[in-house]
Amino acid sequence: MRINLSILPLIILAAIAVFPIETTGRAITPAEMTSWKIVCDPAGTESEHYAAAEFQRLFKEMTGTLLPLVETATADSGAVFIGPDAVLHSGQPADRRALAEESLRIRIGPKAVCIDGGRPRGTLYGVYEFFEELCGVRFLTFDHTYFPKDATARKIPLGVRVVNPTFAFRWSYYGESSRHPDFAARLRVNTVSDDPKLGGRTGFRLVSHNVAYLVPPAKFGKEHPKYYALVGGKRQLDDRGGGPQLCTSNPELVGVVADAVLEEIKKNPTARNINIAQMDNDRYCTCPRCAEIDEREESHAGATLALVNAVAERIEKTNPDVLISTYAYSYTRKPPKTIKPRRNVMIQLCSIECCDFHAIDDSTCTLNRSFCADMAIWKKSTRNVFIWHYNTNFKGYVLPFPNLRSIGKSVSYFAKNNGRGVFMQAAGNGFSTELSDLRNYVMARCLWKPGRDSWKEAEEFCRLHYAEAAGPVIAYLKYYHDLVDKAGVHPTCFPAESSLCITPESSRRIMAYFQEALSLAQSETVRTSVEKASICAYRAAVSASSMRLVYRNGVCFPDLEGFGPGLLDQYAALCLRFGVTMEHEELSTEKFIGTMRQLHAGLKSVQLENEFWRVVVLPESNGKVVEMTYKPTGRNVIRAQRAFNRFRHEEWVHQGDGPTAENIITFESQAEPQKVRLTLTTKDGARLQRTISLVGDAVRFETTMTADAARIFEIQMHPEYDTATMSVDPDVFGIYVKQPDWTQTNRRWKEVLAGDPQRVINKDAFNGGAYAFFNREAKFGIEQRFDPQEFSALALFWEVSRQQINLELTSKVVSLEKGQQARCAYEVRYLKEAPKAGR
Repeated sequence: MRINLSILPLIILAAIAVFPIETTGRAITPAEMTSWKIVCDPAGTESEHYAAAEFQRLFKEMTGTLLPLVETATADSGAVFIGPDAVLHSGQPADRRALAEESLRIRIGPKAVCIDGGRPRGTLYGVYEFFEELCGVRFLTFDHTYFPKDATARKIPLGVRVVNPTFAFRWSYYGESSRHPDFAARLRVNTVSDDPKLGGRTGFRLVSHNVAYLVPPAKFGKEHPKYYALVGGKRQLDDRGGGPQLCTSNPELVGVVADAVLEEIKKNPTARNINIAQMDNDRYCTCPRCAEIDEREESHAGATLALVNAVAERIEKTNPDVLISTYAYSYTRKPPKTIKPRRNVMIQLCSIECCDFHAIDDSTCTLNRSFCADMAIWKKSTRNVFIWHYNTNFKGYVLPFPNLRSIGKSVSYFAKNNGRGVFMQAAGNGFSTELSDLRNYVMARCLWKPGRDSWKEAEEFCRLHYAEAAGPVIAYLKYYHDLVDKAGVHPTCFPAESSLCITPESSRRIMAYFQEALSLAQSETVRTSVEKASICAYRAAVSASSMRLVYRNGVCFPDLEGFGPGLLDQYAALCLRFGVTMEHEELSTEKFIGTMRQLHAGLKSVQLENEFWRVVVLPESNGKVVEMTYKPTGRNVIRAQRAFNRFRHEEWVHQGDGPTAENIITFESQAEPQKVRLTLTTKDGARLQRTISLVGDAVRFETTMTADAARIFEIQMHPEYDTATMSVDPDVFGIYVKQPDWTQTNRRWKEVLAGDPQRVINKDAFNGGAYAFFNREAKFGIEQRFDPQEFSALALFWEVSRQQINLELTSKVVSLEKGQQARCAYEVRYLKEAPKAGR
């Protein structure tokens, strides 16, 4: 018997909207299907057979009935037909060519359900769509699938549902998905596994930094140095930032890069795009030819896109269906004025500068406006825009992060603006990070159907996963997001605790919510789920207690008031139990906890003091300066805005053994009331000495190295200062250089290309040997003076959302032989008024 589905109501479900047609009110229930069979034809793909098995498993969990799997059945006998080959047994058409690789179709009749879709993943996704949308099932975590209590009585309308996903590339980047690819498939994340039973992964590949691999310096650098970027008057061939950038205007590179791309195509014949993408640093080429193109195009993307287009034109001749992909990232995010991507070029647009608390298109967020302006141009110039969106705190995977209200809105914005794929970068190299189960669920749901409200999705997850304990967890989320909203901060993906509103007060409040939730848990399953969620509360408390250090009799301790002495042990136990592996993108949880244990045991400290300054130094932690209080005003200019393990005020070696950002070393110390000498002997016998002294109203830092064997002297000074403002208004916050008179350089930054303010600082500040900042509202600032003969580079790091600015210095490179010595020094002064010409 042939079922005439054409007379049934048609319900077409698009990825963004549902378009219902008038229904007849007829429906079936899962209870009526308990005597049915599941049909999957032997000719079906591995993924379609797996889809049939998944239907069988899920139906049994939902109803208690195990439906038999068969190869054929008549349409009127009561059957679920899985896959296009099986659907033919029902008498229905199943033209595979009519459906894209992930499109799906569900046809519901009184005695037959037909689920088919494009290959390789459409049918499998159709099964999950059936249970989610028609039966109320929710795939919450890899080990928790929720089935409504009334599932067997749910009415499933007769008719047809068709889903055409908006995004061809969907990646909620969490360890919870990568460790459980079958669960990722249930969430329709199509970027995790090559397993054919799961339909493999999409042919679109994430763009990655790779130009230094396409044109390796080891192969080309000696004979062709002009293939590489000219920076500071030199062709750069070293591997800093992953490797050198290319001189993208060099015409010889077109053939070299095209050949490398063709090799990649041979190695990856199923890839739908091949990358030509800048390395992860801002050392773009400044040669006259590149500079002329970038100046003309009013963007540093100009010369880069010109190269990509030229290569794409060659590749198109032999591989017309392969896209050449590149970044719009950092200094290349702004679209060129006249150069447009070729039709076979793919743009991966990156939002690394953006605020995560606010939706990308929130007009009240100053950090996000320029991204929207850029995307408006990119979407007009190419159909191939893919998005790289940042959704985590790269410096604190386990800390609370306030973006659950913005996720859905941002994803919807990407969909409305012609985005073809979205990479939601999160804590992918970690596991059991902050609310990672909840976040993975919310992101995947929004990616599958843009337009969903991420806040409502989060509330639903809480109600279903935390059950009777959900109330306090939802209350915590509301409290925390409201707190950040009221504070007016704009946390990016590299926020300090200060821009996340993590304080002792807020941390104690957060802990109280989870303690209440635990008290409501009535089963071990719910209690375990809440305990896993509570890890973020303990991590917030660990940060809050270590931001303000208590100095007592030559030792610094965390301030544990209101948290108790067992805080760190409790956090460590939770991390061990739930497999928390990474503290942040580059630091393991084990190493972080080890560092914190040293702090909780007490760290040897030196306090210097005169009438102007009180300075506290930790010799056992890279000689870190943790307090620099100007006594006349009581302001600590390096007031901690993050957990102890981050830097604050340090000095690092660039080459050879010694203190670095990640290599924490103990110095020996000799202290006087207004001076401390910090010394250490490196593994190669060099003697490194830092002297910090109070000289009137100045704090003087001097570093010397005496070599015991040939080695390089190159020291980076890394002072992190508190700006006490999030204003970017040059009338409120000024950055100054001396050249030789003081000039407020940030007044000119709107007139230069993106990324160039740093170069302005480098060029101008060297002339006068000083640079500074000043907050006019708070009436304070800092001035750093130095001898230009001793330094080779300045590095200004201004993170508005953290209320932080670094006035960094790097010494000149000096090659030392045994017995030789090199030195550098600078001084810090407190400013009560903005720098003026003539000072």
